[in-house]
Amino acid sequence: MTGDPGHVTVIGSGIVGVSCALFLQREGHSVTIVDPAPAGSGASFGNAGAVARGAVTPTSTPGLWKDVPGMLLDPLGPLQIRWAYLPRILPWLIRFLRAGRPARVEEISRSLLSLLTIVDEAYDELLKGAGLQDMLIPNGWLKVYESEHSFRAASFERDLMERRGVPFDVLDAAALRQLEPTLSKRFKYGVYQTQSRFAVDPGGMVKGLARDFEQRGGTLLPEKVTGIRLTGRTGRTLVTDAGERELDRLVIAAGAWSRPLVRQLGEEVPLDTERGYHLSLTAEDQPPLRHPTFVGDHRFVLSPTRSGLRLTSGVEFAGLHARPDYSRVERLLPIAQEVLPGLKPEITSRWLGFRPSTPDSLPVISRSPKHPWAYYAFGHGHLGITLGPATGYCISRMISGADQAVDMRPFGIERFRR
Repeated sequence: MTGDPGHVTVIGSGIVGVSCALFLQREGHSVTIVDPAPAGSGASFGNAGAVARGAVTPTSTPGLWKDVPGMLLDPLGPLQIRWAYLPRILPWLIRFLRAGRPARVEEISRSLLSLLTIVDEAYDELLKGAGLQDMLIPNGWLKVYESEHSFRAASFERDLMERRGVPFDVLDAAALRQLEPTLSKRFKYGVYQTQSRFAVDPGGMVKGLARDFEQRGGTLLPEKVTGIRLTGRTGRTLVTDAGERELDRLVIAAGAWSRPLVRQLGEEVPLDTERGYHLSLTAEDQPPLRHPTFVGDHRFVLSPTRSGLRLTSGVEFAGLHARPDYSRVERLLPIAQEVLPGLKPEITSRWLGFRPSTPDSLPVISRSPKHPWAYYAFGHGHLGITLGPATGYCISRMISGADQAVDMRPFGIERFRR
């Protein structure tokens, strides 16, 4: 099934799906993307924009379980679980906490690093081909802390970056002022990941890549996939709300909606959604912010996108269908004004998106063990905008039967059977 160019159907038009499609085109395949939503309008639109080359720390880390009760009780904390959803998310949470064992964290970290090493090259190839180089700027990723206590609380991440060889600078108050003059003087420490880049308009970047895909002969179908029908030993059909289409090869890159599609192929994956919110603030007369900035004491991000300042919140577990609750992120606005004095809290839009997350913080980049014509590219959690092009490159190599630059075994769907 691998090797010869053919037709590939990609389900999903986010950064992962569009990247898969573009790299597959480069390998000589004809490609169709199927998604009822416009390209780049989901999680690829609403993120903070950091292409975090130093993101070698999984979400679950040793001792995290001790902090969970406090996070849940804090109305401004980074974690919220709607109690009606707890029975459904509980098995995922148990796997998540197990992934935080020290030896497993080291394994996950090394696997993340292997993908991160090809991020820049993959991005540069796609953006150059589409004439979108200005969408990604090399200005780093900044984390700031008010106190020695909060700075020390993040020491595990810094130690892990050092073990993986990730370069970063530790900044004192004076160096912070020089890097970000408009930040509050309350911040005493900073960590600056110098190799990271910033997508100044994440959604616009993905839309631009999708246009390039179409200009290269690709097809974007605004259809909703309702099923994958298997007949006999070799028959397979994609069923959408507009009809039926025969399948040659298939890539499932549908983000948080991937799990039911995988289930139709007879496989299971512990995929859930970390719901993330953001507020867009007016772009008029705001104090200038140069870098996407993570506020460590309150665990939110202020990001200077082209459309205005963006405030992104933590994590909510409530599934794909619960109504949005913007109250938590809105309560962060007064704190954001303290972080960035002079900030105007005028909200121009509110957004809710769905991060497709695995318990071990590793995406699924894999060929189906049951169906050699099906491939999986989902589960990137907080790293979709970072790892999308690298994932697309790996999937294209996998389908074409070419050598990989990365050991793909840690990203296989089979790992969840253990």
